[in-house]
Amino acid sequence: MQVGEKFEGIIKDFHSDLAAIRTGPASAALVEDLEVEAYESQMPLKELAAIAVPETRQILITPWDKSVLRAIEKVLRVAGFNPVVGESALRLNLPPLTGEDRERLAREVGERAEGARMEVRRVRRDAISEVERLEREKQLSEDEAFAKKKAIDEEVREVNRRIEELVEEKKRQLAL
Repeated sequence: MQVGEKFEGIIKDFHSDLAAIRTGPASAALVEDLEVEAYESQMPLKELAAIAVPETRQILITPWDKSVLRAIEKVLRVAGFNPVVGESALRLNLPPLTGEDRERLAREVGERAEGARMEVRRVRRDAISEVERLEREKQLSEDEAFAKKKAIDEEVREVNRRIEELVEEKKRQLAL
């Protein structure tokens, strides 16, 4: 896998992480990737149920198989939600975010961003090590190795800039 592909994967994963952080209106992304134990395996909620947002502060989860309703309820409670369980569906009523909630979520955004940056640094370190190995083995000249290292560092700067843009956008959404 190329370094650029690894960086794109990091950005994609970070974007998904941020989507799971509530900023105001309800969103299916808040719950769709929760792992539910069903049929003797772990499955994402989105594979077990229809997830709808009928109102701005409500999520409606309707399992396709009613036998997994209790397992879904259990996972939602562990994730910090308080579902209202009906005969064939669950409703999540999301309270408005308080100033304290917004601060906590902003800190969480920062922590997740740092995790993404650490992953970028790890990929950079591995890529630089590989270039240095190729240079030692005389498969790359000194100039080629220098150019490759410089290109890697440019990619790292670009990825970090994109991470920062995502963080700022999420913090703007939290500030509203």
